[in-house]
Amino acid sequence: MLTARIEKIRQNYVNAKPQISCERATLWTESYKKSEGKPVCIRSAQAFYDCCAGLGVHIFEGELIVGAIGEYRKCGILTPEFSWQWVDREMDHFATRPQDPYIMTDDQRRFVREKIFPYWKGKSLEEAFLARLPAETRHIGVDTGVIDSDSKWRQAVGEVTPDYQDVLFKKGFGGIIREVQQHLAALDITNPEDEDKRDFYESVLLTSSGIILYANRYADEAERLSALETDPARAAELLQIAANCRHVPENPPRTFYEAMQFLWFVQVGGILSENPLSLNPGRFDQYMDPYPISNEQLPARKTQMYAPQLTIFCQIQRKLCNLRPKSPIHNDFEGTTKIDLRFLSSLL
Repeated sequence: MLTARIEKIRQNYVNAKPQISCERATLWTESYKKSEGKPVCIRSAQAFYDCCAGLGVHIFEGELIVGAIGEYRKCGILTPEFSWQWVDREMDHFATRPQDPYIMTDDQRRFVREKIFPYWKGKSLEEAFLARLPAETRHIGVDTGVIDSDSKWRQAVGEVTPDYQDVLFKKGFGGIIREVQQHLAALDITNPEDEDKRDFYESVLLTSSGIILYANRYADEAERLSALETDPARAAELLQIAANCRHVPENPPRTFYEAMQFLWFVQVGGILSENPLSLNPGRFDQYMDPYPISNEQLPARKTQMYAPQLTIFCQIQRKLCNLRPKSPIHNDFEGTTKIDLRFLSSLL
């Protein structure tokens, strides 16, 4: 059976209506305003770093794996660099549309129309794509939805799998930083052919440093909450969360719990950077298999319960955060995402 903790979070997922957060869009926009004239990869990487540094840190009740994309437990974010026009047309009806509804306040709508969307006018991927379409093609492929392609140009496509097994878990982002620094040191500043390489490596430094900073901010918050917690069991859990976030994703994970937290930080990083349709976890069974289940990871929990409970929790996290407002055309072709944790709970 599901534990009370998991069942409570599951009920929140099933019954709560998702809410729009403007935090990410605000930080991304402000960063881009400051990086005008720089290479695209640097601007994007700097914006990601600025999000990791400035996004609110939220540890919700009962969480064992942490990392949020906004201030709401069930949250959707805006990515105006990809698309904003359809959002401007649709968001007055977000809360009442029959499929994929989102709560968005009048203040939020006023804010994005005054502070966010004007900057992206003429700069979004959506506008660049639509400007290249002949009128006839646009009518068939966009207005009617017969050709379901808007998910490819109104947001990031995703459909990639991070290499946990051979790169991320083996090196950690700290190892990636050290490797990049070696490559940068080997470049010839007088060689024009090395300029693009330098931009790429510097962007990797920014993104890797950003996700490490994001994790350490969660460690700080977990330690703060632990000091205030009156329940000794929950206080111990928060200290373990803090220890996990201090170690990963900067370093290779040593335990199953750390590997799960590392996995989730990568997933959150993908959502914050591009909000992709499908950032796949890949062959979870293969790359998680080497990590031991330490009976010191979760106080007052049976050792054999760790792996399935943490796996279920991470799956809920993916569903709660991997939400994105979609255009009406896209909704006509995509059913509402569902989650059946009762099947997973049968593994316990």
